[in-house]
Amino acid sequence: MAQTKSELLPVPWKLGEHIACVGDTGTGKTYLIAELVKQREYVVIFRTKPDDIKFPGFTTVRKAEAMDDWHNNKILLVPKHADQLIEGFRMLTKAWDHGRWTIVIDEQWYAERLGLKPYIERLLTQGRSVGISVITGMQRPAMISRFAISQCTHLFTFRVDGRDLDTIKLATTPRIVPAVNRLEGKNFAYYNRAQRIVAIGNAKKLGAIIRIPTKEKLVAI
Repeated sequence: MAQTKSELLPVPWKLGEHIACVGDTGTGKTYLIAELVKQREYVVIFRTKPDDIKFPGFTTVRKAEAMDDWHNNKILLVPKHADQLIEGFRMLTKAWDHGRWTIVIDEQWYAERLGLKPYIERLLTQGRSVGISVITGMQRPAMISRFAISQCTHLFTFRVDGRDLDTIKLATTPRIVPAVNRLEGKNFAYYNRAQRIVAIGNAKKLGAIIRIPTKEKLVAI
C-alpha cells in the first residue's frame, strides 16, 4: 500500500449500490449511516431500538404504509415491538414493488433474527435491477448473512478483529486488514469494490457531502 497526500476522496454512491457499515455500539456507525443518507431521497430507516441519534428531515412513523405516499420520501420506521416483524416485512416488500428506494437496516443481526433475512437477501442480490440500495449496519459480520458484505459496493468498518475481520477480508479484499489494524477512535477503513480502493477516514468529518477525508490515508488500487 502506498500513502497519498492529503486530498478528498469522493464516494460515488449510485442507486442500486449497497453499503455495509461495521462497528460496535459507540464507534460512530449509526452517525455515519445518518450522514450517508442526508443527500438521498426515498430513504426508509428501519429502527428497532430507541437512541439519541438524529435523522434531520425524516418523518417518524409506525407503519410501512407511509411509503405508499410519495410525499414521504424520508421515513424513519419505528414500529411497536410487537409489530417489528410484520412492518419490517411490509417495508421490504414495498421497496421491492416500488423500486428505487434506499433501505437502511441499522441492526442486521436483529433483523435477521426477527425473520427478515430472506427478504433482505433478495434486495441485496436482486435489488440493483430496480434501483434499490441497501445499507446494512452490523457489529458482528461473522454472525450474519454473507451477502450483507459480499454484495456491497461500499464498506465502512470500524475496528474489528478475529472472525469478524476474517469475514470482511474474505468478502472484500485482504488489503483491508492493514488499514483496519491501524484504526483509532472514530476512524474507519473504507473499501470501494468498484474502484478497488482501500482507505482510512473519520466518521465525524464526512460533512454534508459523502466524502472521505484522506489525510494520512492508505490507498490501494
